[in-house]
Amino acid sequence: MNAPNPRTAFIPPGWATPFASRKRLRLLPAEMFNRTFERAPDDWLHVAPLRRPPLTLTIAFGLITLMCGWIVWGVLSQAGTTPSMQGPMPYVIAVMFGILGLFAVLVFLNLIAASRSRASWGNRQCIAVGRSGIAVRFQGAAANIPWDEVTGIWATTTNSTGASQARLIKTPVLRIERDTGDGTEGVLGSWSIAPFVLDAAPQATYAALHFYWVYPAARHELGTTLGQQRIDGFAGYAPTTVAPRG
Repeated sequence: MNAPNPRTAFIPPGWATPFASRKRLRLLPAEMFNRTFERAPDDWLHVAPLRRPPLTLTIAFGLITLMCGWIVWGVLSQAGTTPSMQGPMPYVIAVMFGILGLFAVLVFLNLIAASRSRASWGNRQCIAVGRSGIAVRFQGAAANIPWDEVTGIWATTTNSTGASQARLIKTPVLRIERDTGDGTEGVLGSWSIAPFVLDAAPQATYAALHFYWVYPAARHELGTTLGQQRIDGFAGYAPTTVAPRG
């Protein structure tokens, strides 16, 4: 069986769930990245930002943290006071809920940090398309990927190749593969993000990335209304008209 050609655009059925964003990509100036991240090479970029974590999820992990802390405190304060609380069992229970509580508090703090940073324009976390290449801005990581270093852009799933093909759980991902020529491919050389995390239509984001990778002659229109109109068209939106003109 022939390997799929990365230069052939393909979105598998069900790749973007009904809960995925339906927003358009945004045409924004590179100054959006200046506070926390290094400046992107291009003055204007077509940006697919990341969603803020759901508030209900943040509250849930906050409540789990409080519950585990209450259980640990209650068990340790009662250890040895009654026959049923004699021996090592109270301490075993405290350790178990302590580990669970530690995990919950780390997730809770990470959700709080992600919510704050993704809401700040100066800390814009996103995937963005520009004339020079692709700007990736994730929490704690960033990269400017020149077009000539991109080796593949996929709408695919985790565990989609090799021996892991037999695994049942396959999470949809948008994957950007890169070859810097220094052996980093597959480590820092690839970036994956779940479509539901994007605060722009995943299909339009994939189409924009893939189209401008495959058609270098069209990249001159990026950062202009012409490029934004084409990207809007990938998702069937009415064209954007207010933006810098090339």
